[in-house]
Amino acid sequence: MTTQHVRAAEGDTYDHLGVRLRMRLTGRETAGVLAVIEHGGRRGAGAPLHRHTREAETFIVLDGELDGWSDGDRTVVSAGDTLYLPSGSEHAYRVRSATARFLLLITPAGFEQFFVTDGVPSDPDAELPSVPGPPPPEAVERLAQMLTGYGVSITGPPPTP
Repeated sequence: MTTQHVRAAEGDTYDHLGVRLRMRLTGRETAGVLAVIEHGGRRGAGAPLHRHTREAETFIVLDGELDGWSDGDRTVVSAGDTLYLPSGSEHAYRVRSATARFLLLITPAGFEQFFVTDGVPSDPDAELPSVPGPPPPEAVERLAQMLTGYGVSITGPPPTP
Protein backbone atom coordinates (compact mmCIF):
# COMPACT_ATOMS: atom_id res chain seq x y z
CA MET A 1 0.00 0.00 0.00
CA THR A 2 1.29 3.47 -0.86
CA THR A 3 0.58 6.89 0.59
CA GLN A 4 -2.55 8.49 -0.88
CA HIS A 5 -3.18 12.22 -1.27
CA VAL A 6 -6.66 12.88 -2.59
CA ARG A 7 -7.18 16.44 -3.81
CA ALA A 8 -10.45 18.24 -3.06
CA ALA A 9 -11.75 17.94 -6.63
CA GLU A 10 -10.83 14.25 -7.04
CA GLY A 11 -13.05 11.21 -6.77
CA ASP A 12 -15.74 9.69 -8.95
CA THR A 13 -19.18 11.07 -8.14
CA TYR A 14 -22.52 9.23 -8.09
CA ASP A 15 -26.11 10.00 -7.16
CA HIS A 16 -27.83 7.29 -5.15
CA LEU A 17 -31.26 7.45 -3.48
CA GLY A 18 -31.23 11.25 -3.36
CA VAL A 19 -27.65 11.57 -2.06
CA ARG A 20 -24.56 12.80 -3.94
CA LEU A 21 -21.55 10.55 -3.23
CA ARG A 22 -17.90 11.30 -4.01
CA MET A 23 -15.48 8.41 -3.67
CA ARG A 24 -12.56 9.89 -1.75
CA LEU A 25 -10.77 6.57 -1.04
CA THR A 26 -11.82 3.06 -1.99
CA GLY A 27 -10.53 -0.35 -1.03
CA ARG A 28 -8.31 -0.28 -4.13
CA GLU A 29 -6.29 2.60 -2.68
CA THR A 30 -6.22 1.28 0.91
CA ALA A 31 -5.61 -2.44 0.33
CA GLY A 32 -9.15 -3.09 1.58
CA VAL A 33 -8.63 -1.44 4.97
CA LEU A 34 -11.21 1.33 4.61
CA ALA A 35 -13.25 3.43 2.21
CA VAL A 36 -14.06 7.13 2.61
CA ILE A 37 -17.08 8.56 0.81
CA GLU A 38 -18.15 12.21 0.93
CA HIS A 39 -21.96 12.55 1.02
CA GLY A 40 -24.19 15.54 0.32
CA GLY A 41 -27.94 15.56 0.53
CA ARG A 42 -31.12 17.51 1.10
CA ARG A 43 -33.59 17.20 3.99
CA GLY A 44 -35.18 13.75 3.99
CA ALA A 45 -32.45 11.91 2.05
CA GLY A 46 -31.18 8.82 3.81
CA ALA A 47 -31.22 5.06 4.07
CA PRO A 48 -33.73 2.46 5.25
CA LEU A 49 -33.02 0.45 8.38
CA HIS A 50 -30.35 -2.08 7.55
CA ARG A 51 -27.65 -4.28 9.06
CA HIS A 52 -24.10 -5.04 7.87
CA THR A 53 -22.59 -8.41 8.76
CA ARG A 54 -19.05 -7.24 8.01
CA GLU A 55 -18.55 -3.46 7.97
CA ALA A 56 -18.66 -0.79 10.62
CA GLU A 57 -19.73 2.67 9.43
CA THR A 58 -18.54 5.96 10.89
CA PHE A 59 -20.35 9.21 10.01
CA ILE A 60 -18.43 12.48 10.42
CA VAL A 61 -20.77 15.45 9.87
CA LEU A 62 -19.07 18.42 8.19
CA ASP A 63 -22.11 20.69 7.63
CA GLY A 64 -25.74 20.40 8.70
CA GLU A 65 -27.40 17.72 10.81
CA LEU A 66 -28.40 14.07 10.48
CA ASP A 67 -30.87 11.96 12.39
CA GLY A 68 -29.17 8.69 13.23
CA TRP A 69 -30.83 5.49 14.41
CA SER A 70 -29.02 2.50 15.87
CA ASP A 71 -30.60 -0.52 17.53
CA GLY A 72 -33.76 1.42 18.35
CA ASP A 73 -32.09 4.59 19.66
CA ARG A 74 -32.29 7.94 17.83
CA THR A 75 -29.69 10.68 18.01
CA VAL A 76 -29.08 14.01 16.29
CA VAL A 77 -25.61 14.21 14.73
CA SER A 78 -24.55 17.84 14.17
CA ALA A 79 -21.65 19.46 12.31
CA GLY A 80 -18.43 18.43 14.05
CA ASP A 81 -20.01 15.27 15.53
CA THR A 82 -19.07 11.67 14.77
CA LEU A 83 -21.38 8.65 14.92
CA TYR A 84 -19.83 5.15 14.97
CA LEU A 85 -22.05 2.18 14.04
CA PRO A 86 -20.45 -1.23 14.62
CA SER A 87 -21.11 -4.13 12.28
CA GLY A 88 -24.21 -6.04 13.28
CA SER A 89 -26.11 -2.97 14.49
CA GLU A 90 -29.47 -2.19 12.89
CA HIS A 91 -29.17 1.40 11.74
CA ALA A 92 -30.29 4.16 9.39
CA TYR A 93 -29.74 7.87 8.84
CA ARG A 94 -31.64 10.78 7.37
CA VAL A 95 -30.62 14.37 6.56
CA ARG A 96 -32.31 16.51 9.22
CA SER A 97 -31.24 20.03 8.14
CA ALA A 98 -32.02 21.73 4.80
CA THR A 99 -28.77 20.19 3.46
CA ALA A 100 -25.92 18.25 5.01
CA ARG A 101 -22.44 17.18 4.04
CA PHE A 102 -20.66 14.33 5.79
CA LEU A 103 -17.98 11.72 5.41
CA LEU A 104 -18.76 8.02 5.66
CA LEU A 105 -15.88 5.74 6.66
CA ILE A 106 -16.48 2.07 5.88
CA THR A 107 -14.24 -0.44 7.63
CA PRO A 108 -13.19 -2.73 6.13
CA ALA A 109 -13.64 -1.52 2.57
CA GLY A 110 -15.72 -3.28 -0.06
CA PHE A 111 -19.26 -2.03 0.49
CA GLU A 112 -18.45 1.22 -1.35
CA GLN A 113 -18.69 -0.77 -4.58
CA PHE A 114 -22.45 -1.07 -4.02
CA PHE A 115 -22.78 2.70 -4.61
CA VAL A 116 -20.66 2.48 -7.77
CA THR A 117 -22.79 -0.39 -9.09
CA ASP A 118 -26.21 1.00 -8.12
CA GLY A 119 -25.52 4.76 -8.35
CA VAL A 120 -25.75 7.02 -11.37
CA PRO A 121 -22.56 8.88 -12.39
CA SER A 122 -23.05 12.59 -11.72
CA ASP A 123 -21.43 16.00 -11.98
CA PRO A 124 -19.95 16.92 -8.57
CA ASP A 125 -20.75 20.60 -9.18
CA ALA A 126 -24.40 20.07 -10.14
CA GLU A 127 -27.25 20.93 -7.81
CA LEU A 128 -27.84 18.23 -5.19
CA PRO A 129 -30.33 15.61 -6.33
CA SER A 130 -33.94 15.88 -5.23
CA VAL A 131 -35.12 13.48 -2.57
CA PRO A 132 -37.15 10.68 -4.13
CA GLY A 133 -40.40 9.57 -2.60
CA PRO A 134 -40.74 6.12 -1.09
CA PRO A 135 -39.43 3.53 -3.55
CA PRO A 136 -41.97 1.12 -5.03
CA PRO A 137 -41.92 -2.44 -3.63
CA GLU A 138 -40.14 -3.82 -6.71
CA ALA A 139 -37.29 -1.31 -6.24
CA VAL A 140 -36.96 -2.26 -2.57
CA GLU A 141 -36.84 -5.94 -3.56
CA ARG A 142 -34.15 -5.24 -6.18
CA LEU A 143 -32.07 -3.33 -3.62
CA ALA A 144 -32.52 -6.08 -1.03
CA GLN A 145 -31.31 -8.72 -3.50
CA MET A 146 -28.33 -6.63 -4.53
CA LEU A 147 -27.37 -5.87 -0.91
CA THR A 148 -27.43 -9.55 0.02
CA GLY A 149 -24.28 -9.99 -2.06
CA TYR A 150 -22.56 -7.44 0.20
CA GLY A 151 -23.70 -9.09 3.44
CA VAL A 152 -26.23 -6.32 4.10
CA SER A 153 -29.92 -6.81 4.83
CA ILE A 154 -32.71 -4.25 4.78
CA THR A 155 -34.57 -4.68 8.08
CA GLY A 156 -37.25 -2.01 7.75
CA PRO A 157 -38.35 1.24 6.11
CA PRO A 158 -36.60 4.53 6.87
CA PRO A 159 -37.51 5.53 10.45
CA THR A 160 -39.45 8.71 11.08
CA PRO A 161 -38.21 11.38 13.48
